[in-house]
Order: sequence, then structure tokens, then C-alpha cells
Amino acid sequence: MAYLSYFYIIVNLFMLAYACYSWYWQAKVEVRGHYRVSSIVWAIIFIWLGFTWNYIEKGDPGINVFLALFLLISIVDGFSGFSPKRMVVSGYFKRTVKYDEIANITLIDVPNPKKPLVMAIFRTSNNKAYMMRFRISVQEVVAILQKYIGKNIPVEIQS
Repeated sequence: MAYLSYFYIIVNLFMLAYACYSWYWQAKVEVRGHYRVSSIVWAIIFIWLGFTWNYIEKGDPGINVFLALFLLISIVDGFSGFSPKRMVVSGYFKRTVKYDEIANITLIDVPNPKKPLVMAIFRTSNNKAYMMRFRISVQEVVAILQKYIGKNIPVEIQS
């Protein structure tokens, strides 16, 4: 039982540090992307499966703090956008991308009769891709990209 207590203390400290890191970068975002609700949905599914399959038990010491931090991280990680120094992306393992790592950008203008919707795919020099959605026009997204990323990165616009 003592090992389980130490385990939760260590895991909770790591999760608290990551929550603070994510919250810091989320607070630095100046231009927000569309919120990614799937991060909360997946967190709830994982918690539900953990209780259903008895991987998580209600009496475990530290489980309340663990679950609270897990939900907090899931809520904060749904935010994305552009900060002055880095692009903030949704995800658990890579929270920020330096602007000089971006190799090219593809903008997809999604036809939507109610609101404009633009999907932006950012490819890095090490061949990773990150996606953001914006509820503004393509021209506004291009202006934002030029402000934060610069004009020397190729931008492909698809419709």
C-alpha cells in the first residue's frame, strides 16, 4: 500500500508540473484556434474505462488528485493558437512548436454556410504535422500567419 501512495505522489507531481506548463502556454496565446473538445471526451472515456475495468479503484490514495489533474490537463490541452514566441498546439506530448521548425503550411477552406471554417496543417522540418481550426476567413488566417510565422514559409491554400 505504501508503494501505491508513493506512486501517486510522484505521478501527481509530474502531472501538476505539466498542468502548470500547459496552463502557462495557454495563457500566452494571443490568437486562439478553435477549441478541441475531443481532449475532454477522451479523458472521460479513459476514466470511465478505468473504473469499469477495475484499473482505477475509488479507495486508492491519491486517486482524487490524480483524476482532478487529469481532467484539468485535458481541459487546458484543448486550447491552441499563436503566442509571441511559439505555436501552441493541442495534445498531451508536444504542447508547443517553435516557429522556425515549421517547414510549410496547408490551409483548407471548409465550406460552411453558417460560419467560416479554416483548417490549418502545419508541417515541421522533422516531418511532423499539427492541425488547428479557425472560425475566421482564409485571408484573416494568412494575415495572422504572416504576423507570427513570417512570409518566407510556403502557404498552400486549398478549397
